[in-house]
Formats: sequence, structure tokens, C-alpha cells
Amino acid sequence: MLRTLGITFGLLIASGAVCATAAGAEPSRDEHLRQRVIGAWQDDYQGRRTKTLDEDGTGTMVVELDGMRARLFARRLTFEMVWSIENGRLKKRTVRGQPVVQVQMILRSMGDRVEERILELTDDRLLLLDQDGKTRYDWRRKQEESEADGSTAGER
Repeated sequence: MLRTLGITFGLLIASGAVCATAAGAEPSRDEHLRQRVIGAWQDDYQGRRTKTLDEDGTGTMVVELDGMRARLFARRLTFEMVWSIENGRLKKRTVRGQPVVQVQMILRSMGDRVEERILELTDDRLLLLDQDGKTRYDWRRKQEESEADGSTAGER
């Protein structure tokens, strides 16, 4: 009797594992967001920002400043990062940047980690909510140069 119960219990566990594996075969919400967010994005928050998120979990953000901010920091800052998506949030950690002195000064004052909730993600728009719960960053997918200037491959 105990042997029969043990075998039945073992079969139930095994079939549950198979069902869990089959269910796990579908991409999770985070994996779906991760695949969709890969690429280049731009916004104009405190200067022109271009964020590129690569498939391998690395990325860059180039910030182009003008006016007083450019004089204070630099006309162009480049941040290198690693990123992931967890629980519907885009998590980024800056690992280095250029110019080194200015980037280090910014990281010391603001920190090297950011976690932003994804409010909307479409083919063309990435809307993020800052950790402060108020500030929204409205990113647009960066168009290829040929699309941006209105030409097509056949016109070049």
C-alpha cells in the first residue's frame, strides 16, 4: 500500500513538473517586455538622451547637453550600463562612462542604479515611471537614419 501511494505521489509530482515546464515554455510577461524593449530609444529629458539596450543585457546612454548644463558637466556624456527587467520594471546599473570625472561625479550624487516601472511599451513608445513615483520619461523608438531623413534604401 505504501509503495502504491509512493508511486502515485511520484507520478503526481512528475506530472506537475511536466505541466509547470510546459506552462513555463510560454514567455513570461517580463521576457515579453525584455524582447520588446531591445533597441535604441530617445527622449528630451534635460537634454537629448539616446538609450540603446542590447540583447545581451548591456547598453549605453548618450546625453547631449547645452547651455549651463553643458558648461557644468560636458556637452556629451556617455554611460555604459547593464540592464534587466524584473516584475515589470526596467533595472539599470551604470558600470562606467565618459568623460570619466564628470560621470563619476554624477554617479556619486545620483547613484549608479535605477529602477523604473514600465507604464507602456509599444513598438514606438517606452513610458517609464521614475522611482520617485511622479516623474515620467517618455521615450520614442529611434528611427534609422534613412527613415529619419525621409529617404529609403532605393534613394541612396
